[in-house]
Formats: sequence, C-alpha cells, structure tokens
Amino acid sequence: MAYLIPTLYVIVSYTFFLLPGLFNHVMELKILSILLPFIMGVVNLITVLTVGRKWTRKTLLNCTLIIKYGLIPFYLIGGSITIGVTVAALFPLPLMALLGLVTIVFLIFGYGILLGASPYALAYIIKSCKEGKHSKIAAKEKHLVKTTICVFGGMCLIILLILLDVFASFV
Repeated sequence: MAYLIPTLYVIVSYTFFLLPGLFNHVMELKILSILLPFIMGVVNLITVLTVGRKWTRKTLLNCTLIIKYGLIPFYLIGGSITIGVTVAALFPLPLMALLGLVTIVFLIFGYGILLGASPYALAYIIKSCKEGKHSKIAAKEKHLVKTTICVFGGMCLIILLILLDVFASFV
C-alpha cells in the first residue's frame, strides 16, 4: 500500500497533458488536469508528513526509487523537446520567437514535477541521519540493487508496450 501513491504520481506525471483533451467543454476540469502533478506533489508531501513517519528507511527508499527511475524517460523526452524547441527558436523566423515560451512552460512543469517527487527522498535522508546510517548508505542498502532492477525492468516493459502500440498504429 505504501507504493501506491508514488506509482500514481509517476502515472499522473506522464498523463496530465493528455487529460485536457478528454474534457472538451468543461474549462475547470481542463485547468484541474493541468495542475494535477502539482496537486499530487502536495499529496506526496502530506503522505510523507503523516503516514511516512511510520515507514522504514527501506520503504522510503523504495518509494524514492519508484519515482526517480519512473520519471527518467519523462525527463529524457521532455529535455529533448525543450532542446529541440530552443534550437528551433534560434532560426530567424518571426514566429519562432514564440517557441521560447514553450521552453519556459516545459521548465516550469519539469521542475514542479521534480519538486513534487522530493518529499520521499528528503524523508529518507532525514530518517537515515536520525538512525546514524547516512554516511554508510552504499554499504548498508543491499536491497537497492533488487529494487533498481525491478523498477528498470518495469519501465523497459512499459516503453516496449508503448512502442509496440505506436508501431501497430502504422501497420
């Protein structure tokens, strides 16, 4: 149950920009769906401040790994789009100057999502310092490898399914 909210946060981070298309005529729902990652960031903070205090370091670390590894493709794709838009804005065409605004919007959402993911990592660091194990993280966290392999394998499977779906639409 502890891993439900971090997993939901990763899903919301990938799908929040698709949701406004589902609400054609309801402007309030469009705005709410755009703000969903920031709302989930507040939910993460509330979860860590209330229930997260009772969790072990291992649980907090696993929640951090789920979010951090789950968002790697998000930042790779978003960073690539940001770089592409920034390079396109350098061409001397009149409308290309407006593309700089797209970069600013991507940066706001990227840093907002990154900020919303940080409560689990901060709670883990605080709990490690209180237990006196912060300086020996590399030696003590042997389950880190198993969690990393599971999350990475899951992300590879999801990317493979998305690619298969995209290629199936062309055939």
